[in-house]
Amino acid sequence: MKHIRTKEAAEAALLELPSVLGAHVREDIYGHPREVHLLVAPGPDVRHLARDVRDLLEERLGVPVDQRVISIAQLADVGAAKTAEVPETRRAGATPSQAGAETEPRLTFQGLQTSLASGKVRVQVRLGLDEQQFSGEGSELDSAQGRMRAAATAVLRALTNACRGSIRWELDGAAVVRALEHDYVLVAVLATSPRFGRQPLLLAGAHPVEDGLEAAAALAVLKATNRVLARALDGEAA
Repeated sequence: MKHIRTKEAAEAALLELPSVLGAHVREDIYGHPREVHLLVAPGPDVRHLARDVRDLLEERLGVPVDQRVISIAQLADVGAAKTAEVPETRRAGATPSQAGAETEPRLTFQGLQTSLASGKVRVQVRLGLDEQQFSGEGSELDSAQGRMRAAATAVLRALTNACRGSIRWELDGAAVVRALEHDYVLVAVLATSPRFGRQPLLLAGAHPVEDGLEAAAALAVLKATNRVLARALDGEAA
């Protein structure tokens, strides 16, 4: 099979998978995938799907693909086309314990403020938990990618405040993915903590772009991280 090294070819190949609704691939300077973001339908096991995606890309592109660059957000309800999050997966591929019940504490999005200065966008985010409020700020060069990353970073900094630094959060990627006639912001986040073991958890979430890239990115991060954050908050309350 002819080896192809293009973003378009990789995305087209991924969309051949029946469960994949949207795909976004970023390449490095050598034409190899450095970020692979997928939005998928309910049903398939995302861990198995990540391996299938890696194998497919290696076959089509003729280059090795690190499975750790693949982030997958799964729609909870295709009909509603609103909620997307993925169970956490370890960078090493181990299976984590099940998330807790729906009674777990969850941070809520309370708003954001965006400002521009000297070619940079600054996003301030407010999150709430019961009577408490947590804020965070992110700044990037002003662009579509910069707005998403600034908002996502702001949320992660607010999460750090909420869990008192017990979890280290890192933005692994952000992209706009088209699926089901909607644009979604899809984010990938790494969560590191001694309670998770040596390997960080790779988390992903997505939210429709309806009220702007910044709000969608912020809500996507919350969808990706709330279950893991709930464990930390429960641990503090115990």
